[in-house]
Amino acid sequence: DDLLKAKMWDYLGLTRIYTKRKGSPPDLEEPVVLSEIRKGTKLKSLCANVSSELLRDFNYALVWGTSAKHSPQRCGLNHKLDDEDVVQIVTKTIKQQQQDKNYTLLAQQYQDKHSKKRLEAKKHKQKQLRG
Repeated sequence: DDLLKAKMWDYLGLTRIYTKRKGSPPDLEEPVVLSEIRKGTKLKSLCANVSSELLRDFNYALVWGTSAKHSPQRCGLNHKLDDEDVVQIVTKTIKQQQQDKNYTLLAQQYQDKHSKKRLEAKKHKQKQLRG
């Protein structure tokens, strides 16, 4: 049964990547599964799989496992991950984000999105009170 599963994983080109938060042990219960066939097994694919904002704010990653030359290895988005690697993603600091050329545009989009939600919620509440 386990041999069959292992063969299927190899045939499909699936890779299990475990995530880790700073200061805590890795989460070995729920891996992020990447596929060489679909989006690839690089750190960029992992970030995109988790969140587009994580990809945008990516600074570097610390990698433990067979793909790393030493543990942990500081890696960029193009680092190819191996099965059962452990990854801790480090995002840019606020100061680094502010130095980004698109920061003002992103901040304005965020503000517009949330002010629109607040306005809609206010209108909805007023409608409920009247009706």
